[in-house]
Formats: sequence, structure tokens, C-alpha cells
Amino acid sequence: MSFGFPQIAAYAASKGALAQLTRVLALEAIDHGVRVNAVGSGDVVTNLLNDIRPDGREFLRDHGKGAPIRRAAAPEEIAEVVAFLSSDKASFMVGSIVMADGGYSVAIQPGD
Repeated sequence: MSFGFPQIAAYAASKGALAQLTRVLALEAIDHGVRVNAVGSGDVVTNLLNDIRPDGREFLRDHGKGAPIRRAAAPEEIAEVVAFLSSDKASFMVGSIVMADGGYSVAIQPGD
């Protein structure tokens, strides 16, 4: 699930495309014994923005406070979701998009 905001058309389109690509690849790969799933993450404190702004990690940390969980994720928290999806414990999951976003995808946004 994704929400739209002004001035992020390309970003929103790419998220929608990845969700649909996950579903299509899941159907195409299943006969080859490959399960395809995706993880939709919220703010994760990484170096992603360091080339754009000097306070990249702090920006992500602060922005994460807007999630219902009131914080950004550590990379290890997203890695745990990926590890689960890669494991036999998730053997029946095919074409799923697992949201590890601190509750952003289930919260009603202001103005909705």
C-alpha cells in the first residue's frame, strides 16, 4: 500500500511498479521453485542520504518519528524480515508484499 503526496509522482509510480513486478515475477518463477516476495520498508537509519545532505542519518531518524511506532528502523530489523521471507518458515508466501514500515501503511494520513 502506498499513499500519494504532491511532487513525488516518479517515486509513487516506481513503488507501484515494484509491487506489480513482484506479483508477476512470483507467478513466472513459482514453477522453477523460486518464491518471489517483497519488503516495503519505512524509514531506516542508513547512509542512503549522506551524499544529499550532511545529516542524512539524523534526518531519517527524525523522519521516522512520524511513523505510528514513533521511530525509524535499524537495518537489522528489515534484514530479519528478509531472512524470514527467505526461510522455509515462509514457504507458503508467494507474491506477498510485507510492509515493515512502522505502521505508515495502516495509518490514516492527515487530510485523508
